[in-house]
Amino acid sequence: MDIVLAMSIFFVIVTMIFVAIAVFLPEWMGITGKKAKKIIEQQQDRKEENQDEKNDSEKPL
Repeated sequence: MDIVLAMSIFFVIVTMIFVAIAVFLPEWMGITGKKAKKIIEQQQDRKEENQDEKNDSEKPL
């Protein structure tokens, strides 16, 4: 019974540590944070603009 209690307490502590890290340092856990999502969107917008410029320049006159 003692080992079950010890393992349960250990599990709860490790879970609490994981949740704290996931909330305060999401990139460490592989979770994309709000700032990273904004950067990804900006890069995609720039990529689309570059594609549009390339397509416009490739059209015959």
